[in-house]
Amino acid sequence: MRDSSIFASAPEALYRLAVAASRSVIVVGTAKNAGKTTAFNALRAVAQRRGVAIAVTSIGRDGEPSDALDVEPKPRVRLAPGTLVALAAGLLPRTPALAILETGAPSALGATVFARVEIATTCEIAGPPTARAMRATIDRLRTLGTGPVFVDGAIDRIAPLAGGDDAVILATGAVSGATVARVAQVAAAAVQRLTLPGRDPAHERARVVQVHGALDARDAEALLADARDATVVIDDPTRIAVRGALFATLRATVDLRCERPLRVVACTTSPVGRDASLEPRALVEAVARATGLPAFDVVADLAA
Repeated sequence: MRDSSIFASAPEALYRLAVAASRSVIVVGTAKNAGKTTAFNALRAVAQRRGVAIAVTSIGRDGEPSDALDVEPKPRVRLAPGTLVALAAGLLPRTPALAILETGAPSALGATVFARVEIATTCEIAGPPTARAMRATIDRLRTLGTGPVFVDGAIDRIAPLAGGDDAVILATGAVSGATVARVAQVAAAAVQRLTLPGRDPAHERARVVQVHGALDARDAEALLADARDATVVIDDPTRIAVRGALFATLRATVDLRCERPLRVVACTTSPVGRDASLEPRALVEAVARATGLPAFDVVADLAA
């Protein structure tokens, strides 16, 4: 455990790790209100302090004042001048804050608009709804600018990013459990699923079983009964619908791989949830141990 006040701050350390891994960084949460937008905002704040012009977009809709389902307040997204942003036309601020560069894929809220921030502004962000369009949007942002691209993501909607060179940060916290041990367990299970290794023909077993679509509990039971000697290949890690001990047994028993892997580089922790408040240092240490990844609390300024 390192107290980040002695070294680089936790947000600085997370930023350095993420942008060293890839020019496009996607933050996803283990559940709603796990702190992903807080981590996303922390990365943007570091870039702003460094004078780095970044690009941002969202898988889904983020930055609204309150959650559409539970009316809980949500972190806002404030964009600094020079930031590139991809958002739906229906969410454009009614100010001259953004200079529109071009338009892209359609969505329920209008065409995706690529814009440059001229005046600091707070706004909601929503990227395009389809997998192909989201991939194209991120790639276009990388082309339009030279800095990193930060994406406020969703763990159940990152399939279009699988197989790319993006870096993924997993946000977890007290929303996932009432104890430090439970939160760490949930984080470790998520990392184990998302870091499924890619297919490697040179090391495949003699028998290869291809699973298309979701891999659920029924599939897992069948594979344990009939494919213990096989390499089992799924499309990407987001297709794994089986959880808990059954998934752990499956991964330990068969050579489980995917066509399009993801690259998870770090975790963030949020010690405060609706029904629990956990000790920040204990939580960040436990998540680091359980996942085998660097872990950061960007609010309490802790790293492990």
